[in-house]
Amino acid sequence: MHDILLVCYSRTGNTRLVADELARLTGWPLALIQDAKPRAGASGDWRCMLDAWLRSRPDYRYEGPPLENFEHIVLLTPVWMKALAAPLRAFLSDHDLSRQRISVVCTQGGGGGFNAVEEIATLTRQVPSPVQILLQSEVLGGLSPQRLEDFVVQVLASTTYQRDRQRPTWLSPVAS
Repeated sequence: MHDILLVCYSRTGNTRLVADELARLTGWPLALIQDAKPRAGASGDWRCMLDAWLRSRPDYRYEGPPLENFEHIVLLTPVWMKALAAPLRAFLSDHDLSRQRISVVCTQGGGGGFNAVEEIATLTRQVPSPVQILLQSEVLGGLSPQRLEDFVVQVLASTTYQRDRQRPTWLSPVAS
């Protein structure tokens, strides 16, 4: 079983820039979620808004290794209208990630990143940790390597912390 997988959805390419940089920094494999129907142009913008408002679960394609081969999944997603991007919502609705640790990187134009993280927590039945929220202006202006390096350190620390929290069975009381 591998340790960490990056799973990215990116409509405009901003979130993909972050995913590519994380993959380059860490060597972690990168899986992609793609729209089944392209969202280019004004009609794509309208579909994004409608999907965000209606909390839709559109068709998507997953290109990557089996999720069950990984202990920890880092989800990378844009924020749409202060909510989780619909293709990632659909992906999380279709996959049970309750056995994996979850971390999140959100890219946003203005706000709503924490709303997206809250929805991810609901869909995965766990609180993601760590969480990084990046503004679109930060991504387009040149990613801060220090912020991503700090995120990687937090991901690695959370994985180690989770493993260290588990007690050996011989230390646990036996139910009678």
